[in-house]
Amino acid sequence: MPVIDARDVYKTYEGNGVPVHAVNGINLQVEKGEFTAIIGPSGCGKTTLLNMVGGLDSVTSGEILIGGTRIDSMSDRELTDFRLLRIGFVFQAYNLIPVLTARENIEFIMELQGVDKADRSVRSRELLEAVGIAEKAEVRPALMSGGQQQRVAVARSLASKPEFVLADEPTANLDSHATEDLLDMMLEMNRQSGVTFVFATHDQRVIDKARRVVALDDGKVVSDSTAH
Repeated sequence: MPVIDARDVYKTYEGNGVPVHAVNGINLQVEKGEFTAIIGPSGCGKTTLLNMVGGLDSVTSGEILIGGTRIDSMSDRELTDFRLLRIGFVFQAYNLIPVLTARENIEFIMELQGVDKADRSVRSRELLEAVGIAEKAEVRPALMSGGQQQRVAVARSLASKPEFVLADEPTANLDSHATEDLLDMMLEMNRQSGVTFVFATHDQRVIDKARRVVALDDGKVVSDSTAH
């Protein structure tokens, strides 16, 4: 069973009385353990597709199943709970809580899940070590580099032990060195722990490291290739 199964998915907006298909009949399955890049020009539907898969945006028609569970017909409350427990997110803008330390940002997700304090502490320490910034545990985001903040964001995305992580342009604000380090770290997590990553990206450095590349144009899949 795929971890992600998008079936004939459409997202339609009204533009001056004319329907505009941001996503136009996409079928996409992602298996556990994939490291996949979704690419294409601006406006091709990458972020819209990711947002629908992550339950952040509704579909106009079609079905989206996560681990066999349909999410397209869930209520907002059901989706909120589902995202919290089963999907990890990494955003271009990091989206860390500025008044919290790295450790507290990671533990906040687990606190929402009802994980007890001792287990939160152990898990956050393990994750900070896994992303290579254990020494920044008690540091707030403003005192970290962009690359370090994005590592905290990756650690936070994994706090709930999600079925997969959706990463929307996660390297857009990083320099070449920080990008290379971040991607190598995510690849290592993918190889060692089987974490499934799906990227929406323009970044050739991400595309080069992806093992599967799905290209969109005008809201449709125009190619789907796997590296050997």
